Amino acid sequence: MRVEVQWHSVYRYDQPVRILHTELRVMPWSRDGQQVDGDLTVEPSAPMTTRSDVFGNTVHRFDLLGPVERQTLSLRATVQTASGITPAPVLRPLHRHLALQPTRRAPFAPEVAAFAGDAGGAPGAVASVERLLPIFRDRLEFQAGHSTVEDSALDLLASGKGVCQDFAHLALAALLMRGVPALYVSGYLAPHEGETVADASHAWVRVYEGGAWHGFDLANHCPQDERYVVTGVGRDYDDVAPLRGSYRGAAEETWGAVVRVQSQTSASQ
Repeated sequence: MRVEVQWHSVYRYDQPVRILHTELRVMPWSRDGQQVDGDLTVEPSAPMTTRSDVFGNTVHRFDLLGPVERQTLSLRATVQTASGITPAPVLRPLHRHLALQPTRRAPFAPEVAAFAGDAGGAPGAVASVERLLPIFRDRLEFQAGHSTVEDSALDLLASGKGVCQDFAHLALAALLMRGVPALYVSGYLAPHEGETVADASHAWVRVYEGGAWHGFDLANHCPQDERYVVTGVGRDYDDVAPLRGSYRGAAEETWGAVVRVQSQTSASQ
């Protein structure tokens, strides 16, 4: 599927700030069968460098000396998506280790074990996720705006409501407690062909079995398919946060972002 992604973010400061350092993980990756043609711009203009992190995610970085009162970042990308099954015949020891570690957002906890207990003892990674899907559907409610970016799997269990990030963290915690190698996936979710959707940033999980990674969306109770655009993977949200940075100054900061994702019809591809 061909997908058009537009992402626009604006930072405002109530007084000038200096020496800004910014890292971005918003560009869809060109790997695992996914192909991308895109560009990322910043205003005020600054040289941008790229690097790969331990998971192979592309990280864009730039610095501004200032003074700066407003910072604008824009992404436009055309993506040819791939299926939700990614061959990985050899899982490096470091990556296996990272894919089995609990985090603050996806902890080993009795509450998680109790929630996932009805899934029973599944015979494999994929079966483990498939048994979790109806439990998430029946016991949890997706509610936009209910949680905060700092919430963990335990916050979702306490309230019973959350967003895709929360569902992914709880799924990770449940899977990791069963010894299933699993990772958090960050990206965008496209609508059906020919449609456009706003606020399409999304999160889901992938599990390793049989020489491949298999993606599953616990918020939508389905496997990953060609509507999903991947920007990166990690242990949890903190490894793939879209924006991270710092600045020098006493200013108050406000931030906003707009994401629009459009699926192209077969005739336009």
